[in-house]
Amino acid sequence: MKTFRKFLLGLGIILFAMLVVAYFLPRHVHVERTGTIAAPAKVVFNQVNNLHTWDKWAVWMQMDPDMQVEFENTGIGKNAAYTWNSENPNLGAGKLTITESVPYDSIATEMNFMEEGISTSYFLFEEKHGQTAITWAFDTDLGNNPVARWMGLFFESMIGSDFETGIANLKVVAETIVQEGRPIVELVKLPEFNYISIREDVELEAVSTQMGQVYSQLMNLIERHDLVMTDMPYAIYHKIDGNRIDLECGIPVDYGIEQQGAVLSGKMPSRTYATADHIGSYENLDQTHSFIQRWIPENGLTLAGSPMEKYLTDPQQQPDESKWVTVIYYPVR
Repeated sequence: MKTFRKFLLGLGIILFAMLVVAYFLPRHVHVERTGTIAAPAKVVFNQVNNLHTWDKWAVWMQMDPDMQVEFENTGIGKNAAYTWNSENPNLGAGKLTITESVPYDSIATEMNFMEEGISTSYFLFEEKHGQTAITWAFDTDLGNNPVARWMGLFFESMIGSDFETGIANLKVVAETIVQEGRPIVELVKLPEFNYISIREDVELEAVSTQMGQVYSQLMNLIERHDLVMTDMPYAIYHKIDGNRIDLECGIPVDYGIEQQGAVLSGKMPSRTYATADHIGSYENLDQTHSFIQRWIPENGLTLAGSPMEKYLTDPQQQPDESKWVTVIYYPVR
């Protein structure tokens, strides 16, 4: 009996000592890992900024293939989020939200682990010579819970290991995208703008010739009315029926004018688009169009209008087709 009392007394002393020591342990925990990825920052950034892609590289997204995941606010960019629910006790349930998103520079997130509290994380991206240095960091406040503070001693090894694996996975994903030359699709919201345009029904074989004539006509109109071109020319493909296209060619300008004959003038409303750059000849534009068309439903979005192309390169100024840049936009909701 005396031995048992001594055991209890000793155990009590140990527990008391652990309780006292706990309050001297760090309350704030910071875990950080870095890596270098042979891909532009735009490529790496978008694998993090799009929560739909996390299952390709984030360790905990791969631990339970039956985990229930629901996305909020498109799952892409600032204020996007996903909730998860897993029967795996190591995963449980929670919510991750992108709280800040600065394109190609940084992303901040908040993870709500429900009864276990809230933590924050951030990603930093720095591109040099076509490679991207990435920093992934985690911060949490353990409060005054002595058990949590003791557990905090193991965060560096446990979370750090997951971060190292996640960055290694992200490296494979991003570098594969570059090697395969896949387009990077992003969500953007274009502001409204004034325009002048001409909309015609054109035969497919005559599109290039017709576009050249229309843009020349619009440029002459800009000169006559002292308009200022505020962005590069664009084309909207309203409908394709066999070998005929309902095509609208336009130029953004500083203010609208009254309609003159076939020339339309108005204000393009602000919209959200799924967009990607096409690098190279116009003959291969259909490949990038097809990629975006597949990307839209895969990311839980719905097409909300006709596609638009914006031509950033003037073929008369740049004869090398491999350097032509065309931005393709698909309105979505």
